[in-house]
Amino acid sequence: MAKASARPVLPPGALAQELDRLLASVAGSVDIVIEETHPAPESLHELHREMRRLRHALALWMELLPSRQRALIRPLDRRLKRLARLVGRVRDRDVVLGLLEGGSLPRPVREDVPRVARLRARWRDDARTGRELLRVYLRSERDAHLFEGLRELLELPTRPAAGSLLGTILVEEQERRHDRVRAAHRKARRKPTADRFHRLRIQVRRLRHLNEVRSRLDGLTLARFPPSARRLQEQLGRLHDLDVVLADLDRELESSAWARALRDARRGVRDAIRAELKDGRWPKLELVDASPRANPRARHAGS
Repeated sequence: MAKASARPVLPPGALAQELDRLLASVAGSVDIVIEETHPAPESLHELHREMRRLRHALALWMELLPSRQRALIRPLDRRLKRLARLVGRVRDRDVVLGLLEGGSLPRPVREDVPRVARLRARWRDDARTGRELLRVYLRSERDAHLFEGLRELLELPTRPAAGSLLGTILVEEQERRHDRVRAAHRKARRKPTADRFHRLRIQVRRLRHLNEVRSRLDGLTLARFPPSARRLQEQLGRLHDLDVVLADLDRELESSAWARALRDARRGVRDAIRAELKDGRWPKLELVDASPRANPRARHAGS
């Protein structure tokens, strides 16, 4: 990725304001999930995304602080990470239920229909139980003032020349994460294993979240991924969904015709990923100006 010149000064207050906005958004979403008897899958999905964005922005904020003050953030970040994982697990259950009930999975043959119905009932029970436990944990952390504690840390004094430092951090972190995506892509192309596919999916997601934070801070964002990269992202996501489904089948379904159809579908997605990887390298991604002043054609940004 070609390096773009960093803005000469990005005041730390800009990042503090973005963190404050993210904190307010996460806290509001937490309140919704806690207060609703049956939180909608969309509410959990949005909360999960907001928590990841918050942790990415928080990592940037830590870079602006003296080392002795970073230690104050780490315990709170660990609590936030734990909550994000819990939200992600409940969301995964929503995803597999949506796949099963939405018709995107292979249809079971007649003899498998009752067993799939029992699986669906168990997944629904698990989703309901997971939501109840999640609401307890979210309420506990909210009442323990997790978000207020994080907000107070935004008032910590930053390192000298933090304004120019923030611009440098954004440029270097963007380069670093893009390099990690390219390395993961190269490894998956050379040896296409399930583990390497998973690592590639995670690295692409991390690059996207950093890009979202950066575009709000300095107006620069990655140009839209080319079609081949977007197809690869979609296929990696589909593979992950099938892996989640197959990992949680009931014993009576593990050797069924439906399970074999699921494995065939997964094999087809893996083959498509291998073909996509074989056809080319991860593309160079240029930065474009996403500010309102930019040319409208240049604002087709994101990933």
